[in-house]
Amino acid sequence: MNNFEDANVDKDLLNQIFADEGEDFSLEDAEEEQLNLDEAVFDMGGVAAEENVPAEEKPAEENIFEESILEEAAPEEDVVAEEEVAEPVVEDIPEETAETEEDIPEEEDVPEPAVPSAANDDIVNEEARRAMDEARLNGTVTVITEDTKINGSISSDGSLEVMGVITGDIECLGKVYINGNVSGGIVASEIFVNTPKLHGGLISEGTVKIGVGTIVLGDVTGTSAYIAGAVKGNIDIDGPVIVESTAIVKGDIKAKSITINSGAVVDGYCSLNYAGVDIDQFFDEE
Repeated sequence: MNNFEDANVDKDLLNQIFADEGEDFSLEDAEEEQLNLDEAVFDMGGVAAEENVPAEEKPAEENIFEESILEEAAPEEDVVAEEEVAEPVVEDIPEETAETEEDIPEEEDVPEPAVPSAANDDIVNEEARRAMDEARLNGTVTVITEDTKINGSISSDGSLEVMGVITGDIECLGKVYINGNVSGGIVASEIFVNTPKLHGGLISEGTVKIGVGTIVLGDVTGTSAYIAGAVKGNIDIDGPVIVESTAIVKGDIKAKSITINSGAVVDGYCSLNYAGVDIDQFFDEE
């Protein structure tokens, strides 16, 4: 209400009241004073309303301005860069089938069964090949190949290497190396035998060497002997005899010296008749 005309008021009564306040004060003055008062209140109310507007209802521009100010004022230390965030370290998980070196046994740590036969067999073969090489340099070597079969006796002025089959006796002035099958006696300056079975005796002017796995059915005579196989017969050697640990002898052994390694089997009489000692004189009565 801006004036008193809109109100249902007795103007005469108001004039009478205002007249009591003073001569100069009238109804028009009161209306003017009321108008001034309403404008002043309106102005104050607008300012108050503007001041009481919450931050959320303020224009977006003012909020943006305030946010920019806050961002500038914020210290850089509080801002955590993405690249500075440490990622969790993922360790490699070993596969179930993987094994450490300590768990894997080394091959050399695993004991293998001793094979004396292979070592002894190599000794005989190596010496036989060496003897054949020497014979080739000094004379003639006849080779009986694997595919050759001979039925009958053979006589040669040189040496003989048998890799095939011979059914008959062999007589050579040189050396004989038997790596095949022979059924018959052998006479030579040196004899090397490395075959499954030989039916016949061996007579040598020098050494006789019988490899592992070889079976000789016959007597053996020579000046020295190395026996790693089996012999069924008497052994008569002017010199030393070595009976290897893999050897089996069924028969008497007569030699100048006899060495029987542990493991060998000897079923027979052993004598040192060629030792150069007259044993009987030690027991003769005076």
